[in-house]
Amino acid sequence: MPGKINMLKYIKFFCFFLLLPLSSAGGDIPEIMIINSDSSVEKYKSVQEEFRQVCSYPISEINLEDKKQTIEDIEKSLIGTHPDLIYCIGTKAYLIANRYAGSRPVVFTSVINWLRLPRTPKTYGVSSELSAEMQIMLYRYIFPYLTKLGVLYGEKYNKEWVQQAGDEAKKIGVEIIGRPVSDSKETISALKALLPSVEAFWMISDPMVMGDKDILSEVLKTCDSLKKPVFSYHDVLSQYGVILTVSADIPTIGRQAAGIALEVLSGAEIKEKVQFPAGTDITLNLKKVKEYNLKYSDDALGSVNHLIE
Repeated sequence: MPGKINMLKYIKFFCFFLLLPLSSAGGDIPEIMIINSDSSVEKYKSVQEEFRQVCSYPISEINLEDKKQTIEDIEKSLIGTHPDLIYCIGTKAYLIANRYAGSRPVVFTSVINWLRLPRTPKTYGVSSELSAEMQIMLYRYIFPYLTKLGVLYGEKYNKEWVQQAGDEAKKIGVEIIGRPVSDSKETISALKALLPSVEAFWMISDPMVMGDKDILSEVLKTCDSLKKPVFSYHDVLSQYGVILTVSADIPTIGRQAAGIALEVLSGAEIKEKVQFPAGTDITLNLKKVKEYNLKYSDDALGSVNHLIE
């Protein structure tokens, strides 16, 4: 089962990092600064807590949503301190850290479409997006009879990603039919043109496609009217009719980021600087599956974390 496999990988991963040296090459204890875009956001809070549990080094924190701190205060904190590594949570935190980090390594998480952001040779992180191959394999495992997936994407953000996903899908007998969108105003018309040629719609994270909540709502209504199942990336969407969501497991991302930080501080060579999330969280809307009369694999249900019935 995918869930069990991920857990085994994580156990090996965690045990490895327990063995890393607890000091930097110079003998001093490294210091880490955490910059959180908004620690009141539950997923941001969760990754920060998990990061701290794994990293026992001295850690200072900056919460960008702290109303008592001005931008000038934050800048002084960054300029006046010299952490050995900065851990950024969210895009806002990353952009500020990238501006002031200098030659210090930066580790990021909770950043959507990280490829569009500036990076240095010392930028590391965990992407918010799971690997396309993993997602397609799970879709195929649960719905073996749905072999044509439609995708809308902005060429600026996801053209290469969709091409790669299409190549991976072919290996397991799935066809990805993509349609580019240059503005979110085109989303609904592009969707209506796409749906007749596919068996399901794969809704990926793309700001060019999903400009606001109204467009998201209209996309789901359009698919529902044609009984076209929607697969997506966030479990919250299951409450609105999305049939299958495969998302990154948030606590695992925090631990994974801590592992990267420890590895960087130990001086180890890191070949994969930005890693895919190590764990998954799968939600299946079985109520909607039955409403659409879709065939699914009973054996695959054991790999699902949450069932909506």
